[in-house]
Amino acid sequence: MASPRLTSSPWGFRFTPLADQCRCLRDLGMHHICGQFFAEMAGMLPPDAPEAALATARDEVRRHGLRYASFNATGDFMVEPAKVAGEVAACCHQIDRAALFQPEVIIVFAGWQERRDEAVYGQVAASLKQVARHAARHGLTVALENHGGLTATVEQVNRIIGAVGEPNLGFNYDPANFAMYGQDPLDALRRLEVPVVFTHLKSLRSVNGKKEYCRLRDGEIDYLPILKLLAKTYTGFYALEYEEAKDVEAGTRDDCETLARWWAEIRK
Repeated sequence: MASPRLTSSPWGFRFTPLADQCRCLRDLGMHHICGQFFAEMAGMLPPDAPEAALATARDEVRRHGLRYASFNATGDFMVEPAKVAGEVAACCHQIDRAALFQPEVIIVFAGWQERRDEAVYGQVAASLKQVARHAARHGLTVALENHGGLTATVEQVNRIIGAVGEPNLGFNYDPANFAMYGQDPLDALRRLEVPVVFTHLKSLRSVNGKKEYCRLRDGEIDYLPILKLLAKTYTGFYALEYEEAKDVEAGTRDDCETLARWWAEIRK
């Protein structure tokens, strides 16, 4: 059984300068980093950053001996029909800029509107088809993440990705996001009909009757059967996604150690 390809999702590092992110990940023995465009956050790249600033960031990552595993591209494909073309264009523009960093995967989302009508499924699938075809020009794989809403369940994920039918579009499997919205993540993985091309790892717990994300060792998700099932066919990245910015380095280190213990147990 091969060792997992480890990286860390960018959200927890949103206030951590890039050089410090790189140092942390290298200290943890990782060789890949993940990126995201987001305004006014020290650890992210501004969406309107000039080409020179993007090149400087790329060179900083290379200086630390890292490469990009993934890059997030925003886009809300659930907006009213008159606005969806603009969202697709904005997402494709971010993919063009992200391509400078040569990530292996572009992570996208269905959208953020409160819609469940039949028409929105076709609209999201049509948008993702355009996005996937655009990313293919750069040789990039696209991963749709389950993030609640229209992707809260495995049935919804199967329906959307299955309708797109592009070979470079797959699934960003986030077990904790399934659990957050009421679906058993192992059952979802078993019933998944589309390829997993990226994975986020975090957990969640109940505090005063409310679910919240937490460190892997503190959570309610039983990860051993999930990791065993993934290991049968999955060869992509396992991205630790500790989201608390205030102690992201300590949390990511703790999650890295927890995952190492689990992986050793699986190998027994």
